[in-house]
Amino acid sequence: MSTDIRLSLRTLRAFAMTVEHGSINRAARARNVAPAAVASSVDQVEAEFGTSLLIRTRSKGIKPTAEGRDMAMRFRQLLEEYQSIVSEGRDIAQGLSGTLRIGYYAPVAPAFLPHLLQPMVAANPDLTLDLQAHDNASVQAALLDGRVDLILFTGQDLRSGIATRPLLTLPPYALVPRGHPISKLQHCSIDRLAQEPLVQLDRPLARSYVDGLFKSAGLEARILARSDSTEMVRSLVGSGVGVAVLSMRPRLMQSYGGDDLHAVPLTPGLPPLELVSGHVAGQPRRLIAYVLSALQDWSKTEDARALWVQ
Repeated sequence: MSTDIRLSLRTLRAFAMTVEHGSINRAARARNVAPAAVASSVDQVEAEFGTSLLIRTRSKGIKPTAEGRDMAMRFRQLLEEYQSIVSEGRDIAQGLSGTLRIGYYAPVAPAFLPHLLQPMVAANPDLTLDLQAHDNASVQAALLDGRVDLILFTGQDLRSGIATRPLLTLPPYALVPRGHPISKLQHCSIDRLAQEPLVQLDRPLARSYVDGLFKSAGLEARILARSDSTEMVRSLVGSGVGVAVLSMRPRLMQSYGGDDLHAVPLTPGLPPLELVSGHVAGQPRRLIAYVLSALQDWSKTEDARALWVQ
């Protein structure tokens, strides 16, 4: 059997992008080439495998078969590995360069990530950043689809193909306005919180996590307000609408509205959230490995410990 390479990297990339964008025309626009060139690449891939990998419809573009989706994912991994080899070769003579794409679970990363990345960007003028806010599920999908290089998330419902490294253990705490009766407690119980109107962070993981804390105590939260924004939750608490249950605190205990806030740890022993970093399983390229190492080093510092309430 011949082992000659008949599919170019350009052909593999065009096929993967067609699956990602769901359309030959959209993939062509993203690559800034003619649709005919992308269509030719798709045909070459299907001819090489001897089967149809994409289902074509006039009204809805293309839909990959299960085999086509699998091939697109493997092509992206191959292209990433190739780029890693090229980048490592360039890194021998150069500093860090290119675009670093980080996906993060929105309530978590802004408290520390900019300060962690700033020295890296300052020391490497050819390095640019692309930071993308996600929820816990979509950030994993973005990593596996090749839209980001590494992710920061809680590690729950972990998808196959993602390697993780632990960063922080984040016990839950009650956020209350300054001067609230709970602010005088050393620890706050779920029973005590059930007596208060709750402002809920309405994001998939945060919502189920807090609901679980109440259900495990045989209680139900009295939810008065919901918001998918951490800062809106903090402002609602600061204005006196209710109290909230969160896991990671910003450095400033003041809301956007200028109200003072107070954080009280919940009763010890409640399940915490775990902040982890994630990358596609396998040896990460040098830039990604550098950032992962910086995150690990940071997680052991007093600066990191200042972000949880205990």
